[in-house]
This record gives sequence, C-alpha cells and structure tokens, in this order.
Amino acid sequence: MNKSEIIKLLKRANHSYYNLNEPIMDDAQYDSLYEQLKKFERASGSSALSPTQTVGAEVVSKLEKVTHSSPLLSLDKVKDIELLKKFIGNYDCILSLKLDGLTTKIEVNNRSIKRASTRGNGTTGENITHNVKTFNNIVLKLDDQAVVVGESVLTNSQFECINESLSEDDRYSNSRNLVSGTVRQLDSSVCRDRKVNYYAFNIQKSEIDFTDKSDELKYIEKLGFEVSPWLLVNKMNVEEAIDLLKQTAEQKGLPIDGLVCTYNNNSYSHSLGATSKFPRHSLAFKFEDNSHVTTLLGVETNTTRTGMVSLTANFKPVSIDGVSVSKASLHNVDLFESLELGVGDKISVYRANMVIPQVLENLTRSNTLPLPNNCPSCRSDLIVKVAKEARFLYCPNEACTSRLLSKIEHYVSRDATNIQGLSLSTLRKFHQQGVISSALDLYSLKNHKNIILKMEGFGIKSYNKLMSSIEESRNLDLAQFIYALGISNVGKNTAKTLAEFYSFETLPMANKKEILSMKDLGAVVAQSIVDWFENSNNLQLYNELTKVLNFKLKEPATESLKVFDIQFAVTGSVLTFKNRKELQKEIEKHGGKVSGSVSKNTNYLINNDKESNSSKNKKAKELGVRIINEDELSIILK
Repeated sequence: MNKSEIIKLLKRANHSYYNLNEPIMDDAQYDSLYEQLKKFERASGSSALSPTQTVGAEVVSKLEKVTHSSPLLSLDKVKDIELLKKFIGNYDCILSLKLDGLTTKIEVNNRSIKRASTRGNGTTGENITHNVKTFNNIVLKLDDQAVVVGESVLTNSQFECINESLSEDDRYSNSRNLVSGTVRQLDSSVCRDRKVNYYAFNIQKSEIDFTDKSDELKYIEKLGFEVSPWLLVNKMNVEEAIDLLKQTAEQKGLPIDGLVCTYNNNSYSHSLGATSKFPRHSLAFKFEDNSHVTTLLGVETNTTRTGMVSLTANFKPVSIDGVSVSKASLHNVDLFESLELGVGDKISVYRANMVIPQVLENLTRSNTLPLPNNCPSCRSDLIVKVAKEARFLYCPNEACTSRLLSKIEHYVSRDATNIQGLSLSTLRKFHQQGVISSALDLYSLKNHKNIILKMEGFGIKSYNKLMSSIEESRNLDLAQFIYALGISNVGKNTAKTLAEFYSFETLPMANKKEILSMKDLGAVVAQSIVDWFENSNNLQLYNELTKVLNFKLKEPATESLKVFDIQFAVTGSVLTFKNRKELQKEIEKHGGKVSGSVSKNTNYLINNDKESNSSKNKKAKELGVRIINEDELSIILK
C-alpha cells in the first residue's frame, strides 16, 4: 500500500474505532500500518491531518458536544523494554495499568458530578454526565473541586456476561467497544444495568499543587475514585513491576492493552511539554505479541444466516503459546485488501490477548488473491455493503442453502429452542435428503423416520432422543422463541423485553413508536423488528411456527416474588444445579437478578467454597456482601 492509501485506511479505522465502537482491524494490525506510515513520513514529511499528528477522530453523535479546556492527548508507545528503561533514566516513575476502555473526564464539585465527557478527538468530546452518574464504583467523599481523568471499563467477566446475552451478530469483539457504546447511550438505564466501573489516573485541574504523581493518585482515592493500579518504579525494578501489574490485572479481571509509565516528579513532567499528539511526561508500554511466521495456504469463505460472508485465512499450522493455530479471521474487506494476500505468502500470525488468532502482517505482499466474487454455497454474485464504516461481503440470495441452514442452527441453539443433536453438519445432511428446508420442518421430521434411520450416525436410540428433544422444544417461553427467530439486532435481553410487552399474537403488529418506548430499545432494533415482520416469508414462517408451539404463561416480576429486585452474583462450581445458567434461571424465576460481578449493589454472592481466595470472594468481603452457598439459597427461595 502507498502512503495515501494507508492514511485513508487509518482515518477510516480511527472513525470506526472512536465514533462507532466497531473497529475494522485490531490494535496490532493498526499499529503495523501506523509504523509503515511513519516510515513514509520520515522520508517525505507529514501533514497536520495525518493520523500520526491527530488524536482520535471527529465526534459524530447526538450527545451534546463538550470542548475540553485542556486537550486530552494520547500516548506515544514502545514495545522494547530497553526503550522503556531509557525513558525512565535515573528518575522515579509511576507504572500503572493501561486499561482498555474509554477515556473519560469527570468534573466534580462538593461530592457531586458536575459534568462528565469522553475524550473524543482530544479537543472536543461528548457529554455523558447522565451515564457516569450511574457508574458502579464512584462514591465521592470530599467537598472539593477537581477535574479527574480516567478510564471507563467493564471487567472481563462483565464483558462475557453482557456479550453472551446479545445475538451472535450483535456481539462485541472486545470490552473496550462494548463500554464505549454503553456510556454513549442516550438512555442511562443501559449503563446502570451494565455496571460500568471507573478507574482514575490523572487530575487535570485541582486547587492543590502536588509535588509528586504518587501524592496526586492518593488524593484521587480520597476524593472517592478508584485509581488504576500502580507501582513506584525505577529502571532497576521495572521488569519485576511489569510482572506484578500483569498479575494484578488478571486477578481483578481488568482488560488492559499495556502499561503506562509517568515521571513521578510533577515539576519535571510539566517542564517537558508536549507534541501536538503526545505529552512527553508519559509513555505507553505495549506488550510484545508472540507472533510467528508461517505460509498462507488460502482464504476460505462462509455464508452466515444474515448473508454476511466471513473471510478466514488458512495457513500452515504453527504453535503459539502452546496452541496449534492454522486459521484466523480476516474480519472484513478492508483488512483483506490491506494485507495484499497471495497463496504462498509469508505471514506473521499471533493470538490477540493470547486467545484470538490474528494475521498481524503479510511479509510477502504478492497481492495475487482476488476478493471472492461468488457465494461459496449458492454461487450467487456477492455484493459489498458498508456496515458501521467497514465493508463486508454479502450474499443477497435469501434462498441460499448456507443462510437457511445457519438460521435453523440458530433456532435450535441452547439459548433458543434448545433442540439437542442437531449440529450444522447434521442439518446439512437432512437438507441434502430433502427432509428440512426451514425451522418449521423440524416438527414433521418424525414423518421421515425411515430416511433418517438410514443416514450415517443415526440409529433408533439417537433418533428417539432427537424426537424427544424436538417435542420438548414445543413448550417454551415467548422470549426464547423471539430470540430463536434470529431477527437482526435482537439478542436475549431484547427478546425478554419484547416478551414482557407483547404476546405472540400482537408481536407481528409491533410498530417503531411502541418499540422505542420500551426500556433499552433504540431505533436500529426497532427498524430490524419492523422490517423482519414486513417480509412476507418471515411472517408466514412465524404464523406456522406459532401453530405448533405452546408458550408458557408469563410469571410477572412483582414484589410478591421471593427475591424481587434482589441482586446476586455467582462464583465457583455449582453442585445442586446443572450449571450456572440453570441457577440464574431459578433466581430470575423468583424475581431476582444475577450480575457478572460483585459491587456495592450486590446483596448475595453465591459460592459453595466460602473461604476461597477468588477475586469475587475478596470483593464481597471488602464490601460486606453476604456469601451464601446453594443450600442457603434454597432456603431463601422457599
């Protein structure tokens, strides 16, 4: 890619990342392109609008704009420990966690939040005061005035819990994007329910002059904020401190993308000044990705139920962090094109956050692999659509076999109708035999007993088990059914909200105005629901399915229920229940709520090992939250 192409792509990536909470590439891939751009600019110079000279992206949202009196700059970064030591020199420094969330400024006055805003482009942010007031861990204690800067974050367990409640197409790739979308909601109840945490790391304005950064951080705690975990270091002990802070992040379940090193002496820090983008008193230390070079074998495509065609790089297996890896998602058309791939190219791959395989860089760049033109399933011509600023491939054929089977796969999934024994490969075999083409056909499979029993892998025992599971699925909650339909943007929580408002008879008549009046439901969700029912094929399928299903009566959450509005958290192994999901359902059935983390709002922590050293146990003891086991829970629910 040439210089102008990289600039254009990085600007789009910035806009998508900062304004839309939907990155078109991960941090390592962005950093790789950023370094390429810096090399170009060292040779030919840079403009004031280059991504290397600007912070964030332009602010575009319906939230009120806030102009920062002092700019909120980003940080320059290094990955080499020797460069970090060189930065430290002979000075004492504060080394803290670089939390992977949304930078947020909070103005406080006499134990109240006067105003809160996002960083935005560093000069202009967005007013999110209504949401920050619902944050989980802010308890202001002093009658002082100050402007505090920190990071809004969701813990790893919170991220997993919230993401699990969303539909597959609506899930977030990381907690940073989820928290960014949460604190920028117009309805503060979304933020309140998701229990966002705030960790401060700087005072931008105060009536007190602090000699040292460490004194500043201690004062922030006195104000009533939690501070991003930190240690006082020098170049002799910094490596040991890095390991200790990594352990702290893991124990607390905090998402991080590195560490921040800041000179402890504030007078020295202020004397250093700043560039147009970075302050000179601080440096981000990014962890080296454990990448390995391998050979690209090809790119495979797969069509999902929404019609989106995923792109996956296949390469010679390589061991990373003790795991054999041979595939990595290419996310979207933008990333595919930026890598300039060709069969036989040497590529570097790694596991982002030691979990998700990614292609970091193409070392060969033969650019001989064209973007796929045809659907791998039905061979229809593919189209390119822009979704949240990134380009994706789509199959427009609604009769596409892959789309149909993926819809049925979603319908039978555990959180939907929970029909066991129907994997995608089994559904494909049924389709090839002509016995299934939609979810409705599941309920007449018993008419094809002779065909099924002749299929590989099916005997009378497995056949009877499948038929039993299908019969059980006829009796379900309306919320399960709504989720099973696979309506775009309708996850489990949205399905529950709809089921509280509508019956199966009235749901097809839902209109945007009604839906928008409901808690947490916005315009995108409302339009998706209306569009789904306006499709005649969808409406026919819905009507036919409701004829063969039996919906359970609603159990309204009233104050007469045993644990109405009582909040629980769960940790450790469960003994009485099959799994945590079953335990959660039992609590919700009695009107209670289950959170993914322990906070000041938690009433009970369920743990069969009360003396464990788990982070949730420690947090519960710190906050005075009662810890109970499953036997005690049973007594409470009786």
